[in-house]
This record gives sequence, C-alpha cells and structure tokens, in this order.
Amino acid sequence: MSEQKSSADGVAWNFEGLYKSLDDPKLKADLEAVVKGAEEFERKYRNIMGPEITAPQLKEALDELERLARDLRKPHYYTHLRFSQNCTSKEAGAAKSMAEEYYVKAQKPLVFFELAWCNLDDEIANRIMNAPELEKYKHYLDAQRLMKPHQLTENEEKLVASLELSGRLAFVRLFDETMGKIQVIVTLDGQEKKVPLDGALTILFDPNRETRKMAHKAITQALAKDSDLLTYIFNTLVQHHATIDEFRKFPHPARVRNINNEVEDETVETLKTAIDKNIQVVEKYYKLKGRILGIEDQKDYDRYAPITQESEYCSYEDAKKMCIEAYTKFNPRSGEIVQMFFDNGWIDAELRQGKEGGAYSAGVSSDHHPYIKLNYTDSLNDASTMAHELGHGVHQYLARDRGDLSMGTSLCMAETASIFGEMLLFNKLVEDETDPKKKLNLLTGKIEGTFASVVRQIMMNRFETKLHKARREQGELPAELINQFWLEENKWMCGDAIEMTEEYGSWWSYVLHFVHYPFYTYAYSFGELMVLSLYEQYQKEGQPFVDKYIEMLSAGGSGYPKDMMVKLGMDIQDPAFWQNGMDLIGRMVDQADEEAKKLGY
Repeated sequence: MSEQKSSADGVAWNFEGLYKSLDDPKLKADLEAVVKGAEEFERKYRNIMGPEITAPQLKEALDELERLARDLRKPHYYTHLRFSQNCTSKEAGAAKSMAEEYYVKAQKPLVFFELAWCNLDDEIANRIMNAPELEKYKHYLDAQRLMKPHQLTENEEKLVASLELSGRLAFVRLFDETMGKIQVIVTLDGQEKKVPLDGALTILFDPNRETRKMAHKAITQALAKDSDLLTYIFNTLVQHHATIDEFRKFPHPARVRNINNEVEDETVETLKTAIDKNIQVVEKYYKLKGRILGIEDQKDYDRYAPITQESEYCSYEDAKKMCIEAYTKFNPRSGEIVQMFFDNGWIDAELRQGKEGGAYSAGVSSDHHPYIKLNYTDSLNDASTMAHELGHGVHQYLARDRGDLSMGTSLCMAETASIFGEMLLFNKLVEDETDPKKKLNLLTGKIEGTFASVVRQIMMNRFETKLHKARREQGELPAELINQFWLEENKWMCGDAIEMTEEYGSWWSYVLHFVHYPFYTYAYSFGELMVLSLYEQYQKEGQPFVDKYIEMLSAGGSGYPKDMMVKLGMDIQDPAFWQNGMDLIGRMVDQADEEAKKLGY
C-alpha cells in the first residue's frame, strides 16, 4: 500500500536564525532567560504602575515588555512549528509542551501589568496614552482596556493561565495528535493508498463522481474510528469555554473572540444578517452547477466537483511561478517578499504522515521572518491556498516594523491580505486562460471558494453557536446530536440544491478551528466580503489604491479595523457595506449562468 506523494516533496522549512534542533541547549536557555527577565520586570515596575506613573516611565516599561515578547515568541513558535511538521513525534510534542510551560511561567509575573493598567481611571489612562512618547503603543494600550470589565484578580488570572497547560491546551494537543495519526485508505488507479486527511479531502475535487464518493466514504470511516474520543474532546473544550465565560462574565460565547478581534458585537451580527438575508444565492448557484454537470441528485460530495472532466493538476513549481507573477504585477515590493519565501526555505509544503492538516502563516517575531505551512497536493485549489497564505506572509513581513506588541493584527484584518492574494491569483488565471469552458471552470471555482470563505464560515459559526448553547443547557452532548446540528446548518447553506448525506454528519469532528480558535471562522467571511469591495476599488483607482493598501498592511495591528478601513473609504458598521459584498457575489453567479448558457448548458 503506497502513500500519497506530490510535486512539493522536499519543500520543508529552513530554521536558520532560530535553533539548530529540538535538543539545542540554546532553546531551553532562551526560555529560562525570558522567565528571569519577566520576574525582573515585575520587581522593577510593579510599584510604579499606579495613578502617579508618567508617560516616560510607561514607555520604558513597554519597551522592556516588547523585548520580552520578542524573545519569548521565537522559542515558542519554533517548537510549535516543529510539532506542526509531525504531530505524532514524541520529541516535538515534549518540546512544545516545555515551551508552553515556560510561556506560562513567563506570563505569570507579567499579569500585574495589564491589570494595573486597566485599573487606572479612564481620565488618567487617556491622558497618558495621548502623550507623544507613547504614540507607538497608543492602540496597544487602548485595546488592552477592552478586557477591563472581564478581568479577574491577579491570583485568579495566574491560576487560569497555569491550568491551561493541563486543561484546554492538553486537549488541543490530543486533538492534533489524533488528527496527525489518521490515515485514510483510498483506492486510486486500482491501488489502495494511505493518505493523510488533507490528501483525502483533496480527492473531493476529482472530476469523477465515483472517485469522490469513494473518498467521502473513506474519510467518514477514518473519522469514525476516533468518534468517541473526538466527541469527548469537543465536549470538554466547549465546557471549558463556558466555565471561563461564567467567571469573566462574558454575555455570550463569542464575546471574547470579538474583543480579541477588536470589533463590536453589532458589527459581527450585521455581517451575519447580511449573509442570512442573501443565503438563497448558494442554492441558486448549485442548481446551476447541477445543470452543468448533469447531476440532478447532487450530494455533499459533489460540491467541489470541477465542471470539466480534466484533472485540475497544478504542480508546486507552476503555482509558485503564478503567485510570484501575480504579486509582482500588483506591487513589486510584494513580489520581492513572496520570492523570499520560496528562495529561503520559509515554506513547508510537502505531504508528510503525521503533519498537521490545513495551512497557515506564522509571524514569529519582529526580528525574524514568517513561516508558511501548506499541504500541497498538486491541485489548482492548493495554488489558491498558496496565494492565500502568501498574503498572510506579506502582511506579517511588512508589519514587523511595528514591533512585537503591535505587529499582529486582529483576525478580521489578518484575513484581508490573504483573501486579496487569492483574488490576485484568480484574476491572473482568468486573464491567461483562452478556453471558454476552462474559464467557466475558473469562475465556478472562484464562486465556490468565495462561498467557502463567506457562507461556509458563517455556517460553521452558526453550528458552533448552536453547539455551545446546547452544551450549556443540556450537558454533555452525544455525537448523534452534534451530527444533527452540523447537517442542519449545512442544509441552511445549500438549501434544496444539495442533499446532505447521513455520513457527512460527522465531518465537524476534524475542523481544527473549533478546537484551536473558538468562534474564529467569521473572520474569513469578514475578510472575504471586505476584499470584494476593496478589489472593486483597486480596479477603479489603480496605483493610488495600491499605495494605501500597502500602508494598511504595514500598519499591522496598530489600529482598530473600523478605523483602518475608513482610511480606505469603507464603513464596516454600515449594513450597506456588507450588502455590497453579497451583491458582488450575486453578480458572479449571474455571470456564471450567462457563460454556461453560451456553452449550451
């Protein structure tokens, strides 16, 4: 039985500038040094963090805090990246746990600082924040105070941080290790193959319906082997979330995510309402797709079928070339940064048993570069994922000058650059394609990708909301009930155009975001609809827009999303803004319908 291979074999990270190996003595020494530095920070600044503190004193403290953050991020990220390469490695797992333990040790002496800052009266805090010396840290200080109503006592905050290691983070690691061990047995070209879960999911894009059906069954069977464990992990993590919410007095489970994203609850609800109001566009599209494919009884495993029977093969080198060209055409500096990712080993793309699924870009620190993880399976869809993650990478690279306390963006703004990168690649593909049917395939693929980013992410947010509500009201939930929630929300998304099979009910169990980042997914919808409007503006303005856009990326997390978008002429608090994005999607579906009719469908 052979394992899945791809043209990205051998494409792995180069960790030069970080550590030589997991047993590099410098790794533990750096972690110990940060803990000592944090303890010294507490001794030095605890007694001055009161109403009498001056702007110069606070700046000195923040400069030191930023240095500690930078020195902690590098060993912390290194061990997480190594674990991501092989979630089944005991050595990597132990190193990751060690780094997390030191991370908590380093954070505990620093707890007083945020609490003391938030305890200052608004008048005093505003006066200090607006001092010229603190311009660099103004947004960071202001955003910290969003948590003021939900903070616990210092000892309670330290206890919560300490219990993370044996509580939530332990179950997150268990989930990752379980996913890393999953082998899906598929039959391709008459031969049985063991493939990682990500590789099996890619087969759902195969033009042959029987092949898709085979992969669907194989994935369901693979997930079923760990169904009891995954159900228990989810139940435990959802209950942990409820416990923290109770003590912090969060009014609803998504509140902490909205605070971290620096967006108002009302803005998120406006976004969700706009999508719900326009949900019929998904059903309309899939009925069109059923007509093109000649499939009257579309099932969930038909959703990603290409409209052409040719395989959507795209080698790693071809995807690399297209991404470099697309980013360079948009902005030469962006192209230079993208080239560095490929030239310097900042990408890990090969398929590897035990490797964490999905893709991401990790920003590391202000004095280092980001790293991108892919699981490249030689599909055009993976080329789009490459463009997406490179958008993150460019954003993170440009924002490093803001320093470690301000370089990281809220999740909503983080998805803007990545989705914009997808748009750059898509438009290049459309421009280069001459075959009308392949052009239609690109258009339908883009529509489906947009649905995946906009509607499916809200579908998952709705599922997550229903899951958390039921867990709080009913206690531990059986897998069958969670399956029901998953099918109900997928039905909401696709309407009568696609039948959700009973087997598909268990597929919630592999979604990493529910485990790692509760209530994260709406950020994709936020970013996608935002980008549709931004790209429309780019096409109208040209170079003046590019300059403002690059300036926004370079700003990192130094401002609230609503303020950053105002500079680009967008008001994310206006329902019309989100409706504009949905209208653009509707026009894409209408365009696909027109192109299909020209081809006789």
